Amino acid sequence: MPIFDQGYQHWSGALAGHAWRWLAVTRHGVRVGMKGRLLRLVLLVAWLPAIVLVFALCLWGLLERNSDAIATFLPMLRGILNPEMIAGPRDFRVVFWTLGFRFFLQVELWFAMILVLLVGPNLISQDLRYNALPLYFSRPLRRIDYFLGKLGVIVAFVGMVMIVPSIAAYVLGMLFSLDITIVRDTLGLLLAVIAYGLVIAVSAGMLVLALSSLSRNSRYIALLWLGIWFVSGITATVLDEVDRQQRMHEAGQPGSFLRSSEVAAAELEAAKTNWRPLVSYATNLERIGQELLGTDACWERLAQLQPLGQRDVFLSANFGLRYPWYWSAAVLAALLGLSACILKYSIKSLDRLK
Repeated sequence: MPIFDQGYQHWSGALAGHAWRWLAVTRHGVRVGMKGRLLRLVLLVAWLPAIVLVFALCLWGLLERNSDAIATFLPMLRGILNPEMIAGPRDFRVVFWTLGFRFFLQVELWFAMILVLLVGPNLISQDLRYNALPLYFSRPLRRIDYFLGKLGVIVAFVGMVMIVPSIAAYVLGMLFSLDITIVRDTLGLLLAVIAYGLVIAVSAGMLVLALSSLSRNSRYIALLWLGIWFVSGITATVLDEVDRQQRMHEAGQPGSFLRSSEVAAAELEAAKTNWRPLVSYATNLERIGQELLGTDACWERLAQLQPLGQRDVFLSANFGLRYPWYWSAAVLAALLGLSACILKYSIKSLDRLK
């Protein structure tokens, strides 16, 4: 029977710096996550809206160049766009690109929430379930490295559906434009898109990690995440609809869905102080994205193309959220602080583990 020497053996490989300890945890988490067939399917489907965005940006580039290839699509564009936009596409370049990315990110936000649901609940709860924390912390690994590594998994997957396809769409749209001024006009938009993706990844990542540290059963964590994401959205919608019906009743138009100029102006004014969307976690993320991308200015620019009596109606139908963006920033910051506190007291150092 052979006897193997189990003494110390010198490591001859390359040593990574202390600042990158967390990356090993992230790499392992991404590899494990990518083994799931459902998660790979969600990633694949999440790239389909990016194809639509690329097609729209490339089409706009052809329109700016007045290319012969755009003639096939002109009847479709005339049914969608205002005649002034078709006549002078360069003047509306920023408006079109901004709103195009805005609609794309609204769709991708749902895919990001689904990915967090599939990946997040297991990140810490399984380590608690199988008592793996002593194995982590017996290495030269601090709690901050552990947290950053787990957060990096969420950032990686959210980046795959929000940041990476946005950058790809931006580059392809720029290539089809063949105008160097497009960099000057839209570089700020690209930076805003990347910042928005990071806000979603960090906020959702910290929140789901805090939930994951509360229980050894990942199913309970998944239900909690669904409650925060889905149920909070339904609650905010119900509260908002009740408030709208009440205002309609007070105005003498109970149940009216007509959008006259007076009603639209009243709706726009009421939306500035409407706090009810704050109940929804996803809506708070949308409000931050709306501010980062600057979509309000784009809608106001398009409203100038409408008849004078229809501008308020147009803005009321398209503006979306109107309350101050820093209300949502405060809600997200509070959730981030609460998540950090939960993680600090739930995951203890090795000398305090039992």
